[in-house]
Amino acid sequence: MIILISGTPGTGKSVVSKLLKEKLGEGYVIFHLSSFLIQNRAYTEYDEERQTYIIDEEKAEKLLGDFFKTHKDVIVETVYPGLVPKADKVIVLRRNPLTLYEELKRRGWSELKVAENVMAEILGSVSEEAKEYFDNYCELDTTNKSWEDVVEKVLKGECESVDWLSDERVQQLLLSLDKIISQYEDSSL
Repeated sequence: MIILISGTPGTGKSVVSKLLKEKLGEGYVIFHLSSFLIQNRAYTEYDEERQTYIIDEEKAEKLLGDFFKTHKDVIVETVYPGLVPKADKVIVLRRNPLTLYEELKRRGWSELKVAENVMAEILGSVSEEAKEYFDNYCELDTTNKSWEDVVEKVLKGECESVDWLSDERVQQLLLSLDKIISQYEDSSL
């Protein structure tokens, strides 16, 4: 079975994948998609300002197609669900943007990188991508839940509906993040 664990950075993909592997047993491998693509040079460039690699989608598609021909019991951890050619279960982990903002700042990330990733969470960018590529996707809010509880929900196929924009505080955060991103875009013109 191929289980896709996706979400913006800081939502718990690594922890959930590790605990899921422990529950499912030794037959499963955790596949860190971003690391795999970087190791195989499936990128066109490194964006210094955003501190991220720009993926070469054609090369990535070929590499991933080859990988999944020979690997059947895989937990795929990724920010990019649309790059995964197939999955039996698709889980998008979500986290309250107010909490996520503090987590990403604690990691020492640049202001722009934090702003873009938290904005992506607010707008549900990863969920929208998962929905575009898979019929069987499921969202789980990891905020204030134990990782063990999240893994149990994954195993049971329990899904949640997530709408951060109904919270006025998140709306205010979105406006402030938009200003941060606009400042960077205006300065690069």
